[in-house]
Amino acid sequence: MLYFNKYHFSFAFLLLVMINIISCTPTKSVVYLSNLNDSSSIGLAKDSILAKLHSARSDFENPIQKNDQLWITVGGSNLADLLVVNSANGVSSGGSMGSQGQSGNSSTGFLVEANGKVKLPYLGMVQAEGLSRLQLEAFLTERFKEYTKDPVVNVRFLNYNFSVLGEVPRPGRYNMPTERTTILEAISLAGDITDLGRRENVLVIRETNGQRDFARINLLSKDLFSSPYYYLKTNDVIYIEPVKTRFINRTGLPQYLSIVAISLSLLITVINLRK
Repeated sequence: MLYFNKYHFSFAFLLLVMINIISCTPTKSVVYLSNLNDSSSIGLAKDSILAKLHSARSDFENPIQKNDQLWITVGGSNLADLLVVNSANGVSSGGSMGSQGQSGNSSTGFLVEANGKVKLPYLGMVQAEGLSRLQLEAFLTERFKEYTKDPVVNVRFLNYNFSVLGEVPRPGRYNMPTERTTILEAISLAGDITDLGRRENVLVIRETNGQRDFARINLLSKDLFSSPYYYLKTNDVIYIEPVKTRFINRTGLPQYLSIVAISLSLLITVINLRK
């Protein structure tokens, strides 16, 4: 009987050790950029893949798309005449941006219509789709020279946001803090990926010219910096998939081990009583 008890207790101990080993998450599966050496230097414009997919350096410059809301102000010598342009953004005749224009809560800005054009005072319909913010600023600066001396044009996005879904503490829709927001910054705003999220297979959904593109991003690899999805574009959706098994994770491991230990003890007790 003593040998029998020692045998079963040894078996129970080995089983608990195996469960502990299996349930532990390997370090490489949760460490971002795990293959990045301390002395590594990533060039943003030299990767051969970027030559085919556009460089990551310029890819963050979001092209204007249909249904974008644009904040456009024009400054110049005759500010009173330009008031009709600036008033659509909740901007005073002084041409400076107030809190309303910055947040976009009270001002509606100018809508990029279904034909890719925006309707502006004095200029009428102006092509905006496909241009970057800076390109549209340069174009409007030249056009407004006909109406004011030394015009200063500013263009900003009012609907500059992205969404994060899946295994993050705070899923939801977020405003981009800058035009150069990265996927890492977006995930950090959502509270980082939980222990149950797959860091090596993050899905990014992007709509371009009416077509949805899907890409899988590996946050564990330094190749992330070479991806055209490293910099986000407006309305991007980031989805963090869960791991295949959710039963045991690192935070709940002691609870499950206790349950297993109690169950094994009861089983051994029952077997001993029947002998």
